[in-house]
Amino acid sequence: MIHFSLRQLEYLVAAAQHGGAARAAQALHVSQPSISKAIGELEALWGERLFVRMHARGLELTAAGATRVRQARAVLRQAESLLAPRALALEGRLRVGCLSTLGARYLPDILLRLRTAHPAIEVQLVEGDIESLTRQLERGSLDVALLYDLGLARGVRLEPVADLRPYALLPWGHVFARQPRLRLAQLASEPLILISLPHSRDYFLSLFRTAGVTPRIAHESPSMEMVRSLVANGLGVSLLTTRPVRDIGYDGKRIACRALHGSLPSQSVVLAYPADEDQQPALTQALVQAVRASFSKQTASLEATSF
Repeated sequence: MIHFSLRQLEYLVAAAQHGGAARAAQALHVSQPSISKAIGELEALWGERLFVRMHARGLELTAAGATRVRQARAVLRQAESLLAPRALALEGRLRVGCLSTLGARYLPDILLRLRTAHPAIEVQLVEGDIESLTRQLERGSLDVALLYDLGLARGVRLEPVADLRPYALLPWGHVFARQPRLRLAQLASEPLILISLPHSRDYFLSLFRTAGVTPRIAHESPSMEMVRSLVANGLGVSLLTTRPVRDIGYDGKRIACRALHGSLPSQSVVLAYPADEDQQPALTQALVQAVRASFSKQTASLEATSF
């Protein structure tokens, strides 16, 4: 006999998603004691502590709680599928995360392909850095995320999509732009505009360390377009892996992109999923198909573009 209700699972998931009973109650338009009571009953039933109560900071999932929340989400998805007549068309909401430096370049084409193939799928999009997206996957707030594999595979499962090589960005007309390939030692002699997203920053600095040189950091920014605009205006050089189709900054000034000497480690683009989900739901599979089709076309086009 089942000793819990779908309502209790719904309250559990809402508390995890909103980080507290009060915010969950507000989102669901119910009383806070209803949320707290449901959580307490589930903890007693399962004999596990699901949340740590943080003074003035709401609720934080325990490891057991994170597992139970992912299981509860799966049960609720199955229950929702029983509410409507069975149909061939896929429909429902898909929570998709995307690394901010990948989003503008790749995601619009992916979402267009998904909408064309499955117009009834509603996408809830979340942009962020690798750390924040990984945390959201771990607690079950996202179904899937497109990001770089930078060794953060904790409570997530990774599926490779493509490998992107690092390249150099220079102001148009820079003396180094006359060369088809550059060494990191050359770039280290110039002021560096560094992307400052967590983990991405470490990756680019590690390239210089491996080459045995130390860069002179002039400016840092979490925005890829800010980095490109600063370079275009002659304020320094930079390294990136994501490359837009046109080598110009926001203000129209041109950028010179050049390949790098040596076998430098690439950044692996991956799809990340919650680790406890052994099988991909149909909505996630539809997105995966769109991602692979999009990257197959766009990376082939990029490889055809000479530096």
